[in-house]
Amino acid sequence: MTNHRLHAHRPRVLRVLVGWFVILLVACGQPAPAQTPSPSPTTPSPTSTPSVSNTTPANATPTKLPVAYDLFTKGRASQVVAQLVAAAEGKPVVRLVLDRTRARLTYVDEGDRPRSVVWEAGKISPSDDGTDLVASTSFDPLRFNLSDVETLFQIAATISGSSTRQELQIIGYDHGEIYMTVTTSPESSTVFFDRDGVPVPRLDLTLADNLATGISDALVDRLLVVEVGVNGSAQVWVDVIPSPGIVERRIRPANQPMYLAQRRETPSGEQFDAGLIDPQVLALLLRTAPGLLGEDPTTPVSLRVMQPAKATAPRIVVQIGSSQLVTDLSGEPLSEP
Repeated sequence: MTNHRLHAHRPRVLRVLVGWFVILLVACGQPAPAQTPSPSPTTPSPTSTPSVSNTTPANATPTKLPVAYDLFTKGRASQVVAQLVAAAEGKPVVRLVLDRTRARLTYVDEGDRPRSVVWEAGKISPSDDGTDLVASTSFDPLRFNLSDVETLFQIAATISGSSTRQELQIIGYDHGEIYMTVTTSPESSTVFFDRDGVPVPRLDLTLADNLATGISDALVDRLLVVEVGVNGSAQVWVDVIPSPGIVERRIRPANQPMYLAQRRETPSGEQFDAGLIDPQVLALLLRTAPGLLGEDPTTPVSLRVMQPAKATAPRIVVQIGSSQLVTDLSGEPLSEP
């Protein structure tokens, strides 16, 4: 009886053991399912618009930076730039480039030779990588607000839509004007800042207040103009006469500061007071002219404000393709343009 009971229970015990053994084999031999990575809030996927955080992909570092080596630390960039200026020994500075961990200052040495000094990880050393330049206006880097470089990078990323490998530069722009810029690599669009760290506004030239800003930026200190023009959404410009036989076009693009271009010309039209122009009227014409002229609303619109010779007042000429509309300064069509 005893042996019978033992034999009767043995198959059951073996079946249980075999079952557990099979389960263990399956569990050990089965590869773990692959996990699909999902983008985190601060690490966007390659196809999404980068988000701005305290550590952006553009400036991420493999380990936490010591405060003394991190130019995102408030006030640290200003200290480092002062050290680089001191290393230049009073020579004219023509360029400053920096990111989160490195700053490079280029100055003009004796014989108009460019020299550079680089700060990195707390050390300053001379450098020559072949990118030095001297064809630029010199400036004092200490007059630029670099107290919070991280915020400048964040503002630039918000405006341009990219924070990839950001780099800040201070360099001559046009006719002696100096700006701070933040660029990315690969390049998106350059964001300009004045010396106080205020971004140069980007303009929507279909809006009256933006048009007023653009015209004002182009005029600077001028009152009398030969022409004022708007090229669609791209730029606003004014023509002035700085000296007899010279016309100076001051161009304010929608996304960057004003720059100048001169040509030899004696204008046939009369100069007039730019204060007579009403940006509200120009903006309205830019928006409504396609409908007034029966043109496709997507067709680019340009306009010019001028006063032809012997005319008693300035007029607005709106151009859409081959169609043209001429109005007075209030936007009323002229029967005899």
